[in-house]
Amino acid sequence: MPSRRSHTKSHHGCTQCKQRQIKCDEARPACGSCRRKQLPCDFQSFAPQPFSPPPSIADITLGRPGSSALPLLDLELLHHWHTATANYLADAKPLQDVIRTVMPHEGLANPFLMHSVLAVSALHRAHSAPLSHGQMYADAAMTHHSRSLALCTPLFKNISRQNCHALFALSCLVPVFVFASRSPRQNPSFQSLIAVVDAFRLIRGAASVVNQARSWIEQGPLHLLLRVGQFQKPIATAAKRYAVALYAQLQSLHLNLPQAGPSLNSEPFAPNMNGSIKNLLDLLQLYLQSGDSRTIMAWPVVVDPSYFDCLLRKERIALLTLAFYGCSLQILSEHWWLEGWGEFLLQLARDHLPGADKELINIINVPT
Repeated sequence: MPSRRSHTKSHHGCTQCKQRQIKCDEARPACGSCRRKQLPCDFQSFAPQPFSPPPSIADITLGRPGSSALPLLDLELLHHWHTATANYLADAKPLQDVIRTVMPHEGLANPFLMHSVLAVSALHRAHSAPLSHGQMYADAAMTHHSRSLALCTPLFKNISRQNCHALFALSCLVPVFVFASRSPRQNPSFQSLIAVVDAFRLIRGAASVVNQARSWIEQGPLHLLLRVGQFQKPIATAAKRYAVALYAQLQSLHLNLPQAGPSLNSEPFAPNMNGSIKNLLDLLQLYLQSGDSRTIMAWPVVVDPSYFDCLLRKERIALLTLAFYGCSLQILSEHWWLEGWGEFLLQLARDHLPGADKELINIINVPT
C-alpha cells in the first residue's frame, strides 16, 4: 500500500484568505490573491521569512535603495562626533559645544552638512581605528564627502539667510577634511606644489561664504565660530618659545623683503608677496595672544589669491613663506588632522629653495 504523502498545513496565511477559506501563498506584504483582487491584506502571525544575507557595510554606508537596515555605521559616526571628534576641533569649551550640538542640528535640515559631519567623524575614527578597520572608515569618509560636495556646490552660487549657517559650518569642516584626507604620511601622491595649492584653494573657496553672509552668520547659532582669537587658552612653554622664535625670524624676513632679490626664475619682485608674509605674521601674533589654533590654520583663507600662482611658479619669496607656514603648523602638531603637514610643507619648500635660504629655515628648531 503506497504511503500517504505528508502535508504540512500552514497557519500563516493572511486574514482575508482564511475568511474566504482559500489557499494563501503567504507573500508579504500582500499575498497574490489580495493583490489580484485589490483587497487590503494583513497577517496576524509572523511566519518565518526566507533567509537573506545581512546587508553589507557598503549597503549601510551608502544607504542603497531597498536596504531596510539601520545605518549602523552612520549612527556610530554620529555618536563618535558627539563623544570625541567635536572635542578635538576647537580649543575652547564654548566652541566645542557649538560644534558638538549645533552643527548636527543644522545638518538635520541640510543634508550636505550632515554628510560633512559624518565625513570628518569617519576620518577621525579611521585615524584611531586598528588597521583592519581603518579602510572601512576612510571609504565612508570619502563617500560622505563626495555627497556633501555634490549637494552644496550649487548653493554657493545662491547663498541666502536660510542656508548660510549650514554653509558656514561646512566651511569650518572643509579645512579639517582636506588636511586629514590628504595627509602626507598616508598619501604620497599629494606631495607636490600643485596638490598643495589645490588643497589651499579648496579651503579658501569654502570659506568664501563668510565674505558674502557675515552679517547673517553673526545673528545665527554658529556666530561664536567667527570669534577667531577671542577665546583664551594657555600655550605650552615649548610651543610658545618656538612660536616667538618663529615670529622673530619671519619678522626679519618681512623687514628685509625689498632687498631679498628676484625670484628664482628672475621675474621682478612681486609686492603682494609682502602681504602674504604680513598675513602670517599677524596670525602668529594673534596665536601668541590667544592660544587659538584656528588663527594659524586661517592663513590659506586670508592670503591674497595671487600668492598661489606665485607659488606654482616657484618664486623664491612664495617658497619661503610656505616654509614658514609649515613651521607654523608644527606648533599644532598635536592636532590629528595636521599630522605630518608641517614637516611636509617645510621639506617641500626646502627642495625648491637655494642653499642660502635653506640655512635661513634650518635655524628654526622644532619644539619638543
